[in-house]
Amino acid sequence: MGFSIVEGRLSDRYNHFAEYDFMSCQATETRLMGVVALKVTWRGREKSRERYYQVIHLDYSEYGIDEYLEFECIPGTDKYKQNKEEMTYHWDHFTSVMGGQVVNIPPSAMLRLIDSALPLADKGIDREYDDYQNEIFREYAVMRLELMKGRLAEDGVTAALCSLEDAMRMVCEKRLGACATINYFIMRVIDRDFDAAALLSTVSREELERNELAEPGIQTLIKSSIRKSDTETDPPADGTSFPYRCRITTLGRRGYYHATFVIYLDGDYRMKDTKVTQTEIGSLVKLSEYESAVQVARKEYLTVIQCPDDIIDGFDGRYIAPLAGVDPVMVPNGWLYTIYKKDNSYVNKTEYRLGDDVYGYALLNTGGELVLMSNEMDRITMIDNAAMMSIYAPYMKVTGRYLIETPIFHTLCHTHGALFSDLIEPVH
Repeated sequence: MGFSIVEGRLSDRYNHFAEYDFMSCQATETRLMGVVALKVTWRGREKSRERYYQVIHLDYSEYGIDEYLEFECIPGTDKYKQNKEEMTYHWDHFTSVMGGQVVNIPPSAMLRLIDSALPLADKGIDREYDDYQNEIFREYAVMRLELMKGRLAEDGVTAALCSLEDAMRMVCEKRLGACATINYFIMRVIDRDFDAAALLSTVSREELERNELAEPGIQTLIKSSIRKSDTETDPPADGTSFPYRCRITTLGRRGYYHATFVIYLDGDYRMKDTKVTQTEIGSLVKLSEYESAVQVARKEYLTVIQCPDDIIDGFDGRYIAPLAGVDPVMVPNGWLYTIYKKDNSYVNKTEYRLGDDVYGYALLNTGGELVLMSNEMDRITMIDNAAMMSIYAPYMKVTGRYLIETPIFHTLCHTHGALFSDLIEPVH
């Protein structure tokens, strides 16, 4: 007599999807940032009030799948409320950090987006940071996604029903300005994400893969500067495209790089959704440690507030308006609140910097200080004013407002027990 293993409901390999019907998929319009978050909702076959959720974070650079979570929400059970709240927390976190609009997409497009990311989840991919636990997680996520795909195939839904280009366009920003097109194109090329770069270009994918900007390997765009040129100074190969001169700083595995080049669009700066027709590289050099420090340095505006112990013990960011809805992250020196912008309009600027998606920060450190920081004066003023108008204001004392030319906030966050005064020298 033969034996077979029957997976129980608590097993990772139990096919919960067999008990549910696909209901909807929400996705972030962030494919041009190299990532997409999905929230998939399933409805119970037997009881229509039952829900099964998947929250998925796809990465199109190195990892394929950055996060994969499932939540079964059955009304009347002990874990219904907890699971629903946890699912909502993770989804809200992704959408607040990523900045893109959320749209509904059909299941075929969802499957196509997943299938285009799965090859990057393979064990053999060379990654800068990885470990055994991450490999186990990705194997689990792929296995669960295969069960989901099998369930949808029963209803005749497969990735073949939607082209990769159509699926990507569903999760890309619409009506891009010229600077956004240029910055996103640079990001995707240097990240070696040529599928997305091809959406923004008339250049063939094969030619994009040979672009000199991608030669140092996967990189992150740290900053860019874009200036309009003219066809007399930089004549286009096709005789009609519009030239823009660019200077960028990037970070790769082997350090920082600086490049200058001319990029051409098939429309001028007033037009929307133009495409890149040509790039002409002027220089691409690796920066020394000193040069890179100069390139990435940013001013920091800080307000330092002394707080009594009873505020620290019961501190709740909801009572300071900019921190409402922001979940603190534990860092070595306390609790860090990161205030993100609500959209990705910062990409459509002639001067772009990594981190421009952040409005400001608040660090409640272990020494009893609330340190507010932003790289822009108007933003620190807003956060500062909100703190001074909060219910905590009568109990807090501002010990100083500072403009620091050399960044120290990251050091303050990651130095256990450090006070702001420990990191600055008074001027006598």
